[in-house]
Amino acid sequence: MIRLIGIILAFAVMAFAEGFHNGTGFFVNSEYIVTAAHVVSNYGRTCYYDIQNDTCYQVHVVDYDLETDIVLLKLDEEPVEMPRVCRIAHNELPIGEELTSYGYPEPFLDHDLTIIPLSIRMQYRYDGNYSYYRVDGTLQLGMSGGPNFTTDGRIGGVSKSISTMERNTSNLVKSTEVIRFLRKNGVQEYPNTKNVKKCVISIVNSKKVFRSAHEEWGV
Repeated sequence: MIRLIGIILAFAVMAFAEGFHNGTGFFVNSEYIVTAAHVVSNYGRTCYYDIQNDTCYQVHVVDYDLETDIVLLKLDEEPVEMPRVCRIAHNELPIGEELTSYGYPEPFLDHDLTIIPLSIRMQYRYDGNYSYYRVDGTLQLGMSGGPNFTTDGRIGGVSKSISTMERNTSNLVKSTEVIRFLRKNGVQEYPNTKNVKKCVISIVNSKKVFRSAHEEWGV
C-alpha cells in the first residue's frame, strides 16, 4: 500500500511538471500582492495558493517592471481568511545587514517554509537606472518574489535571482524599489501582523491551475 501511494504521488508530481512553475510573494494590503515578474510570465493562469486552506484564488496583473523584475497582482475574489501583511522597509539597508529569506520551493509537496539566512554584500548595478542587493547565500528555485526580512521584522528586499557571477550569492530587489512601484500605481501598504511567517505566500502559474496536487481547478 505504501508503495502504491508513492507511485500515485510521483504520477501527480509528473502531471504538474508540464507547464507549471511557482514562486513566492507577499500581500501589501488585503487586495494586492507583490512577487517577481518572471514568476508570472509565459502563462496566463496565475493564482495565490492559500496553503492552509488548500485553495487557489485567481489574480490578475496590475503592472510590472521587467528591469527591476517586480509585478503587482490583485485578487479577483475574496479569500476565506484576511491576508496577513508584514511591514516593508522604506529605507535602503547598509552593507553587512543580515536578512532572512522565506519561500515555498515546493508548495504542493511541502507546506513548510524554506528559510535561508543572507547578508548584504554590496549594491550591484546593471546598465539600467537602478541598483539591487547582492547577498551572501543561495536562494532556491521557487523562492523568487519572496520576502527577505530584516532582524526587526521588515521586508528589506524581494528575492530576484541566484547569481551566476559569484558562488553562494543571490540578488534581491530593494524594498525601496517596491515602495516606489506601489506609489506609482497608487497602492498603499497596510501591515496587520508582526509574524513574518504569516505573510509569506505561494504564487502558482501554469497552463492549468490546480486546487491541490490531486484535484484540477481550471483550464
